[in-house]
Amino acid sequence: MTPLDVYKKLPSNNCGRCPAGTCMSFAVRFLRRMIASSECPELDEQSKKEIDAMLSDAGDWKEKRLIELFSEVFQINFPGVAKGIGAVSEEDVLKIRYMGKEVTLRRSGFADQMGIWDRLLILMYIKQAGKSRLSGKWVAFRDLKDGLIRAESFHGACEISLAKMFEHFREGFLRRLSAMGAEKVEGFPAEQSFVIYPLPKIPFLVLLRSGDEDFGADCKVLLDSTAAEFLDVEALLYLGMAFVRAMK
Repeated sequence: MTPLDVYKKLPSNNCGRCPAGTCMSFAVRFLRRMIASSECPELDEQSKKEIDAMLSDAGDWKEKRLIELFSEVFQINFPGVAKGIGAVSEEDVLKIRYMGKEVTLRRSGFADQMGIWDRLLILMYIKQAGKSRLSGKWVAFRDLKDGLIRAESFHGACEISLAKMFEHFREGFLRRLSAMGAEKVEGFPAEQSFVIYPLPKIPFLVLLRSGDEDFGADCKVLLDSTAAEFLDVEALLYLGMAFVRAMK
């Protein structure tokens, strides 16, 4: 089950009347259980039932994939990959920062309570076992390897969502960023600029601008040019969505 499967059931006209903004963004968020079928104003009742049934089926593959990833990751030599991914290894334990918190992974599983998508993302990151040094070069999602195919979804699910939070809950939004370990930085063409690390080797540069009488608030999220060496673009899209969820 992929966002494209859901997208094919949608009107595909990007009417802009739902919270997601576009049909592809709606499809991604629907599979992430961030939006309900009833929030698409152009879906008839039969279509709603059909995509709701797809969501019910989607839960199975995530559980299966989680089991597969656990099996694959537990074959990995933790001390051998820890440094490359910015984690700490202690015997059969791997400690890694995720969304501003330390997460502990043992051979028996995660020591922390987390949603299934959060566990999947951490395991995918460990499995990929990237080793590159960060370049310090910030790029848009579309400029990553294969990023163009998911750029619109990243914009709708991540950047637009963060812009709305900044516009409507500014002080709480900034406090939440700080609580998650974001550092304010200067030298960028934005009203507010922060660097935050959802995962140790995948920093986000969050650029924020307030709205005015003509336009709403705006948010751009840039990534280090090496990001796709630590997660593929599909997983990076879900990481952006997980970051939005963590900010709520």
